[in-house]
Amino acid sequence: MRYRNLIFSLTVCLIAAGTLLVSGCKDDEPAVAAPSVSLSASTFSGKIGEMATTTATVNAPGGLKALRITKYLGTDIDPAYGTNGTMEVSASTFTLEYTLADEGLETPIRFNFEAEDDKGQTGDADFIITTELSMKYLLLNFNWAWKSKMGKCLDTEPESEMILDCEKDNVYIFNEDGTMGIDYGAITGMGGGTCDFDGLKPPTNWELNDDETELTITNTNAFDPADVQIEVYRITDFDAMEIKSEQTIDLTVFGCVIWDWKFTWSATP
Repeated sequence: MRYRNLIFSLTVCLIAAGTLLVSGCKDDEPAVAAPSVSLSASTFSGKIGEMATTTATVNAPGGLKALRITKYLGTDIDPAYGTNGTMEVSASTFTLEYTLADEGLETPIRFNFEAEDDKGQTGDADFIITTELSMKYLLLNFNWAWKSKMGKCLDTEPESEMILDCEKDNVYIFNEDGTMGIDYGAITGMGGGTCDFDGLKPPTNWELNDDETELTITNTNAFDPADVQIEVYRITDFDAMEIKSEQTIDLTVFGCVIWDWKFTWSATP
């Protein structure tokens, strides 16, 4: 009887020792680091039509289960991207390309890259895109009318408002292909100045330089296409509803001076 008890006690001790040994080995296993995501660029700022790009690289010691890219408009997920706002890939590197659009004018665009390893651990990084207002976007998405035309004739006189009533209802229409037109409004063919000759040499083409600081408008004689007049407006400031510009006008043929006239354009429906 005592022998049986001794055998039983030894067996229990051996099992307990084995359990402690296994448990101790498990505790000694090194922890696997959570995955991390690095981006070749974390921010981008540009104008509508420009391309924003970044390459995500995942380091996942515990094995990569998935890389998820979620698009945000401000703080809201954009459900139109991927599947309900998220695209999933299995590769450890991924290059994102995004063409800036007007959706980013009111709120930043954010792409969140989240990597998950085989143990369920995650790591992430954000790519934030800021969209700047561009002159080209404004010209193509709105029609424009002169709100003010400041200038003068004599060098000794102060600069003053020179816009005519017949010019205030002229609406300039800019097209994607570089052509343009004008709606002369209700007051046309009268009112003095160039209004008396509305339609004789209308604006037909437009062009912006690369940095959008100069707007060139070509006016073409309706009866002689070889007879053109070039107007160059230097853009000094603009926002969503207004463009400020200057144009050097030579009126010496009329006994006046060469002067930088200031034109303010207003967006119209």
